[in-house]
Parts: sequence; C-alpha cells; structure tokens
Amino acid sequence: MQFKVPQNIDMQDRIIGPLTMVQFIYAVVGFGTCYAIYMSIPRPFSYFLILPIALFVLCLDFVKINERPFLDFFITAIEYAFSPKQRVWHQGGTPDFTIDVYEPHENKQEIKTKHFEHAQIESIAQRSDTEGKNNLIRN
Repeated sequence: MQFKVPQNIDMQDRIIGPLTMVQFIYAVVGFGTCYAIYMSIPRPFSYFLILPIALFVLCLDFVKINERPFLDFFITAIEYAFSPKQRVWHQGGTPDFTIDVYEPHENKQEIKTKHFEHAQIESIAQRSDTEGKNNLIRN
C-alpha cells in the first residue's frame, strides 16, 4: 500500500492572489485604517498620515529580509533599539544573599532565615560537584 506524503507543509495557503490569510488581515486592517483617516481628516493633511501607514502595510505584506517576514525584522529592530548596549562587569563575584526557609509551626508568623556567605556557597557547590562526579564514577 502506498501513501502520498504531503510536501511543503510549512508554507501557508494562498487565499486571495499572492496573499496568505495573515497578509490579507494585515492589508484589510492597514488599508481600512488608511481609509478611515482619509475620510475623517481634510485631504492635504490626511496624506501625511496615510503614506507611512500604507508603506508599513505593504512592507508587512510583501517585504522579506533574509527570507524572514518583515514583522520579525521589525520586532527585532525595536528590541535592539530599547535593549542596553553596554554590559557592566562587577568585580567581586556574587553578593551574599539570604535564603528564607519556611517551616510549618503552630505560630505561622515565625520565619527562619539563614544567611550564607560567599565562601560557604562556594564550598557547598564544590562538595556537590565532587559528590556528583563520584556518584557518576561508581555507576
């Protein structure tokens, strides 16, 4: 018995002409917004608002950068613009921190806290590393 194996399952179906469903929705929403602006704002001023929106919608629908949709490029560009560009290294390692240990007692307001120094944390990590390696060698 032979079966047909589906090909190109990662391609979206074309709905209207060269547009997929997502591209069609972008076009309807974008050009609908352009039409609403055109009808509500006087003619010469509306063109200055319509032009950038129409260009953005056309880019969303038809432009691909490195075989990726324009929306991926646009989102990545915004993330890059608002992310920090400089990393700061604080010499001295990790700061000391406190671990809160919650244990049920009759008095539920009482919380036991343990404060660990940096050296204690390093020794615990060293012991767990060596014990883990020893357990692997035994097995």
